Amino acid sequence: MPQAIVPSTEVAKPKVVAVKKPKQKETCFVIMPFGGWGDEYYETIYCPAINSAGLEPHRADDLFRPSTIVHDIWAYTRKAKILLADLTGKNPNVFYELGLAHALAKPVILVAESMEEIPFDFRSLRVITYDKHDPEWGPILREKVAASIKEVLKSPIEAVLPAFLEVKRSELKPTVTRHEKEMIEIKQELDFLRREVRSRIMPDDIMDARRIRSEEEARDFLHRYLELGMPLDHITRRLEAMGVPAGWIRERLRDYGRAPHVSRGRAVRRSIRKAK
Repeated sequence: MPQAIVPSTEVAKPKVVAVKKPKQKETCFVIMPFGGWGDEYYETIYCPAINSAGLEPHRADDLFRPSTIVHDIWAYTRKAKILLADLTGKNPNVFYELGLAHALAKPVILVAESMEEIPFDFRSLRVITYDKHDPEWGPILREKVAASIKEVLKSPIEAVLPAFLEVKRSELKPTVTRHEKEMIEIKQELDFLRREVRSRIMPDDIMDARRIRSEEEARDFLHRYLELGMPLDHITRRLEAMGVPAGWIRERLRDYGRAPHVSRGRAVRRSIRKAK
């Protein structure tokens, strides 16, 4: 006899569909002072600009954990795809965090109200300035920041000081060939010269406002101009226009001229040591 078919009592298990987690946005870590107008600038200018460039903005005051804040800033800096540093006011904490970013060879965009806020050695990097006398300065700055972030994302290494691009076996630092490093140095020097040339054709009233305030700053300018190979008469005119005494310039250049067999950088550093 044929056996009776007994219906199965097993219940079909529902298929488990793996839900893909949304891809986490890469971050832009903003280095700037807290409080006052800075908070408003962060919320209305920097955050919208960063979001429009496809990144997620973060700032150190996002951190509310009980751990040491320096550790958290270090972690944020390591994680960030790019950093935005507002150097207006020359806040020491901002410069400390900027130093951490440079130590990790992270691409950084600098923002300041004027070039006088930017240390001389950083002026070869991408710098955004803004003019608060312009009624539309906020939207203009927002557009500049967004555009700069997009450009840097295409070539992040060009927003890193070459001194921090040493080829090391470290997952934290980008590696470059010697030729690539030299090309980056050349490009940054050209960017610096372009800014200097533009400043030379500024109206006299604007040029007069750019004053060197200390002997140390004058030595830094002289050192950089000599390293760039600028003619000595151009150096003299440039420094005099910024308020450096003509006698001081002549003395430094005279010391430099006494050592023709020494490289320009070494000669000026030797004269600087004599002056100290």
